[in-house]
Amino acid sequence: MIDFDTYTKLENEWYSKKQPLVEAGKYREAISVTEQFLENLKGDYDDKYSGKLAYGLLISLIDISHLIKDYSYALQKCHELDKIDLKKINRPDDGDAEFYLGATYYELGDMEKAEEYLLIAKKKSGGRCMELLGTDKYKQFLKSVEPSKEQLKQEKALTKLAKLIKDDDAVEDIDLFLKNMVKSGFFSVEDMAVGLKNFVECNYEEHLSKIKPKNTQTLLSLYTEAYASKKDPVNFRKFDSVFEELNKGGLVTLHAMGNTDDEGLEECKDEAVRRMKAKEKVTGYCYYTLQSLFNMFEYDSGQLLLSYGSFDDTSTVEDIGNLICKKFEEAGFEVVWNNDIKTKIGICIDWDNKYIVPEK
Repeated sequence: MIDFDTYTKLENEWYSKKQPLVEAGKYREAISVTEQFLENLKGDYDDKYSGKLAYGLLISLIDISHLIKDYSYALQKCHELDKIDLKKINRPDDGDAEFYLGATYYELGDMEKAEEYLLIAKKKSGGRCMELLGTDKYKQFLKSVEPSKEQLKQEKALTKLAKLIKDDDAVEDIDLFLKNMVKSGFFSVEDMAVGLKNFVECNYEEHLSKIKPKNTQTLLSLYTEAYASKKDPVNFRKFDSVFEELNKGGLVTLHAMGNTDDEGLEECKDEAVRRMKAKEKVTGYCYYTLQSLFNMFEYDSGQLLLSYGSFDDTSTVEDIGNLICKKFEEAGFEVVWNNDIKTKIGICIDWDNKYIVPEK
């Protein structure tokens, strides 16, 4: 046990011996001198001033061992530092101990523990301790592994769903369904609420009682915040303009129509009949199903598959396919098609459609 005066005397004596050695690059000698002072405390770190002195000595040892890349030794001293009760030495817990542990684990190649301790250090210090060793590489490392704001929102949405429906398989499927609906940009909150209820009723009826209006509203709010496009829908507008041009040229073009090709084709036929009755010329069709859009999201393919075909003898299916490819290429899209009429046409697109509430 030492008092304040002894603490001050020892600290000054240690510093006057250690610092010239560090400045001269005699790091091993500096470590040896510091270890001697540490050993004289005989492990008594619980007393206010002995603990305070030990804290400073250990920080210095960790700093020097990082300079000479002796990370195994540094780790040993980090664990000693972590055992000091900061309350007893009247020092705020600002994450320094966790920072040194995280930085040392990083140098030892244990990135999992490095991330764990550096995250704690950042949280405790508000990020202020992240360059204690004179480099920002640990700060940059943390940036590379920390979840983004969007990922945190996504985790929050999934956590809410998991708490509501305690069934891993159901949660996985419902999570995917909700993400896809929001990402598509075609559904209002009311539409999604109906879709969610129908999906659960058809696939997980045992959990239907959990899909109450209040729960549904909360879930949809979280999923919309996490997955709705935040960008101006430039790509979708360009895509839609091609559909509109094809539509004016005699094709029935429909967005996100049906869950299967049969459903989508039936919708196109119905629209073709309506237009023919109105004396409009209809030569063929082009559409993509909702499932095709969802598959693009799920597999992160970046390629939306279009179905197409002919309604009369004036244009063959191949003619329709070539026309669709030509118009999308002219609009600046990359198109993937092998000229086989049995193969769908792939349009490469960064999907950015988002639901816009209609003006009243």
